[in-house]
Amino acid sequence: MALKSDRTVTNSARVCENQSGTSAPHPLAPTSAQAVFPLRAHDAWALPVEVLKDALGATFSEKELIDDHQAWLVALRGRIMVITVPGLSEEAKKHRIRRLFSEHISHGWAAITVNSEEGVTFAETFLEEVDPADGPTDGPPDVRTKQSKDVRDLYEGSTYAPLHGWRSDEEVIAALRTLITDALSGTAEDIPEEVYPLPDGVGAAVTIGYDDQGAPHPMVWVRTDIPSGLRADLWGYCVALSVSFDRADIEPDEEGIFYVGMERSPVSGPGVALLAAVTVQRMGRRPEDCAFSLLAPPAQTEEALPLAA
Repeated sequence: MALKSDRTVTNSARVCENQSGTSAPHPLAPTSAQAVFPLRAHDAWALPVEVLKDALGATFSEKELIDDHQAWLVALRGRIMVITVPGLSEEAKKHRIRRLFSEHISHGWAAITVNSEEGVTFAETFLEEVDPADGPTDGPPDVRTKQSKDVRDLYEGSTYAPLHGWRSDEEVIAALRTLITDALSGTAEDIPEEVYPLPDGVGAAVTIGYDDQGAPHPMVWVRTDIPSGLRADLWGYCVALSVSFDRADIEPDEEGIFYVGMERSPVSGPGVALLAAVTVQRMGRRPEDCAFSLLAPPAQTEEALPLAA
């Protein structure tokens, strides 16, 4: 039976573990923090700009730039230089710096520009006499800055530090499910085995149900036949989507169901994906790229997920 968005919602019959104030050491504690916990694009939007500046070894300066460019990032001989035009408000300046850092972290571009419309261009290399706008349009080499510090340390004492320490994927999944069932009074279930195989690329389904008083509550189903890290990040995205349906970039199907894909992209700015990343981290996991795609509804009715209430 296809899931209906107007049915009564009850809490999941599966009891989630309560969050505790103590936790064992993270089971995936790395021997090399650089290799296991690199900076990711979402960090450019979650960490303070000054912390990012120190972590990347960047220098800031102001200078008039050509055309409509408002900010440049140049990675040259192991150094990062960030240049912004004079006269920007502090908020606008930080936003453009975060955008530059986000692009550099996720793509490793050597020279990046941001214009007044948030348009981004890049170049493979940067010499003093070369304008980044004259660079190629694809295929830059990876020149990401080497990291010498465990990225997790950058969050110590911050708003986005883990509530109960770094935890295993399964512990984080349990905590995220509890957010849905308890804090949001919703339903959080695994996709039943009997509905496999799923439509191509579908990792989760999210909709809104209504209780007897007409109050809305999220209903979330996530597949189980994928690695635990991907499942944890998917649960985080579903939590974020459950409180941000108005920010979705695609319409649900006729039953009000959003189909969440499994393909990841770097977080490009504030929105559902950034909320997903910081939520997962608050629960105790270093998230990977959390910008999951929302898929168009399956074309054929028989391809829709026949989820039980």
